[in-house]
Amino acid sequence: MSKEKIGAVMVVGGGVAGMQAALDAANSGYYVYLIERSTSIGGIMSQLDKTFPTNDCSMCIISPKLVEVGRHINIELLTLSEVKDISGEEGNFEVLVTQYPRYVDMDKCIACGLCAEKCPKKVASEYDEKLIKRKAIYLKYPQAVPLKYAIDSEKCIFFKKGRCKACEKFCPTGAVNLYDQKKDLTLKVGSVILATGVRAYDPATHDIYGYGKSPNIVTSLEFERILSASGPFGGHLVRPSDKKEPKKIAWLQCVGSRDTHIGSRGYCSSVCCTYAIKESMLAKEHSKEPLDTA
Repeated sequence: MSKEKIGAVMVVGGGVAGMQAALDAANSGYYVYLIERSTSIGGIMSQLDKTFPTNDCSMCIISPKLVEVGRHINIELLTLSEVKDISGEEGNFEVLVTQYPRYVDMDKCIACGLCAEKCPKKVASEYDEKLIKRKAIYLKYPQAVPLKYAIDSEKCIFFKKGRCKACEKFCPTGAVNLYDQKKDLTLKVGSVILATGVRAYDPATHDIYGYGKSPNIVTSLEFERILSASGPFGGHLVRPSDKKEPKKIAWLQCVGSRDTHIGSRGYCSSVCCTYAIKESMLAKEHSKEPLDTA
């Protein structure tokens, strides 16, 4: 006799695909566990300035989804979490999830930002593609869901040297918990949706494009952050090296694709043509002087 099927769904990945899948399932009456490995949902789309082909504001598109996911009664959001094991059968899965410590009590944190203001440790911001610095206690981005701070234990002075605690001292609500521990959760679900997103290719891997040697050679995601009004340069088109406006920009296509002799993927990425066209159009719009994008 088959086991009774469980009316809950797990969605792995909190990017735009995962958010939409979670909302569709939740609106159909299913209870949804949304698993996200970073501190907040949104994924790569939250980093983009505009989207192809309409050049609509990327954040304007996903902000309503962020809010809806965060408030939906049928969605339980588990950030800083990873799936470790899945067992069972269709309709009846048992999933082991590890939730890593945030070191900030989400019930107490009011996202006032005082902790980050007082934190003495600056590190490269992954969200801004390392173009600027963030603090060891940080909010991933201003519209983040959940809108709660987290401590990067790999960079925090307290976890490295056993001293500091500035964030704990200045937090007005006592939300900082430097002794937070990871948790292992066992969840029962009827189905699992994988929406794990993508990992951007690192051009420095094969050292042939000059990436990493000049700050003015950037990836497409880095360029998105340069163009973004919420980015490190306030939406001004400038070179990272000297903050001056460029007169000519070239886009190298298929980096990491269609080039198996250096270890790249042998297939077309299917996206670099479209976002290169989009970025060249946006670059011209952002430029104060005539810009050569040929």
